[in-house]
Amino acid sequence: MLLDYRMYQHDTSNEWVVFLHGAGGNHTVFYKQAKKFKKHFNCLFINFPGHGKSESLTGKYTFSAVADKVTELLDHLKIHKFHMIGVSLGTIVMNELCRKVPGRIASMTMAGAVIKWKLWTDLLFKFAFLIRYSVPYMVLYTLFANILMPKRNHKQSRDVFVKEAKKIGQKEFLRWAELLIGSKSIHEDLMKEDNEVPKLYMMGEEDHVFMKGARHAVHHDPHANLYIVEDSGHVCNIDQAHEFNDKVISFVDDHASESQGISEKKAVSSA
Repeated sequence: MLLDYRMYQHDTSNEWVVFLHGAGGNHTVFYKQAKKFKKHFNCLFINFPGHGKSESLTGKYTFSAVADKVTELLDHLKIHKFHMIGVSLGTIVMNELCRKVPGRIASMTMAGAVIKWKLWTDLLFKFAFLIRYSVPYMVLYTLFANILMPKRNHKQSRDVFVKEAKKIGQKEFLRWAELLIGSKSIHEDLMKEDNEVPKLYMMGEEDHVFMKGARHAVHHDPHANLYIVEDSGHVCNIDQAHEFNDKVISFVDDHASESQGISEKKAVSSA
């Protein structure tokens, strides 16, 4: 079964932009991007397994398996080359895709990139995982939403993620939580390989958990740049949507590949 998706086709552009959401959410986390981006590009919003109308994976979840499901959908839609925009956990899937199919990726924009996190956060994640069967998952999810997005100006982002997380259920949440615990090696594995994909890290200046990891990633990747969004937290595409949209559209335009024949746009159909 293919992943659930929503697609918008542009009348003239051959550029495809693929959006990947975070854990517990779904493609609606990009509701402030959809209207603007579809005026410029073809847009594909994907729901990960167990999110939206996407069926769960059979067996143990791995980022490799999730990346394979994304690739399966792209192959089905005949989208050969594409730009990726992801938020939070979606950026981990992006790094796995970049490791697997780097030649198909025109550019990567990572908002609230999950690369490394602080020791106290790691210990808290692991403690929460130990008590996962004793505490309702929404208690844990709400706790972490408030840790990642603690300020008043992050409220809209918090509310979106908490609202959507209620739809996935305890079992699915725990499968993704287990996956996140072991995610630190994904970026390290990517950096061991030749990689020339242009990357833009979009980080809210108040993203206190993941900012250090993003700086580390940019420092070690000559093809990566960091853009800090002021007055914004972990989910900067919601907190400061106008600034995010303008910066990322410009970045995608700078790495457009229309002359390469990105896809067979007219051959696909919308879900």
